Amino acid sequence: MKKIIFITLSLWITAFVSIAANRNVDTRNIISTISDYKHVSGVQVISVGKLGLGLAKVVANLSAESEEDKAALAILNGINKVVVVNYEDAAVAKQKEFNSKLSELFNNAEKILEIKDEESTVNIYGASVNGGKSIHDLMIFIPEEYTLVCVLGSISAERISDLIKIANE
Repeated sequence: MKKIIFITLSLWITAFVSIAANRNVDTRNIISTISDYKHVSGVQVISVGKLGLGLAKVVANLSAESEEDKAALAILNGINKVVVVNYEDAAVAKQKEFNSKLSELFNNAEKILEIKDEESTVNIYGASVNGGKSIHDLMIFIPEEYTLVCVLGSISAERISDLIKIANE
């Protein structure tokens, strides 16, 4: 099931990256907002920079066995930083405040994909760069689950396409 969801998501991202308007994610203000809330009780922030990602890539490359593993790792080459924020344990007022601020910041951003189920909505934002050849600063915002994932850097549409081809073989 995860593979089907991943493939579907990848197809949508690849399709939308070529037609996305130039409405960039306000990365600087989103990171600033995260910094404002990271010391609030119940807010957890995990930030992995370029060095940490580099070490993770080396370890992952050593254990990559299949072409699919290698293609998935190739997607990570343009990523400079990953920030994961979870604030489900924060006070309800802080949860609503943070959701409101993030929603406002995403208001003018290009929404690449929205996935809804009975319990939550996954909103994926990013900007098309290099004539639709890559996605810059991918943001995954799940307000009902009080979660934000920021993938900072560029993700190649061609590498996503390569992974989809390999996964479908």
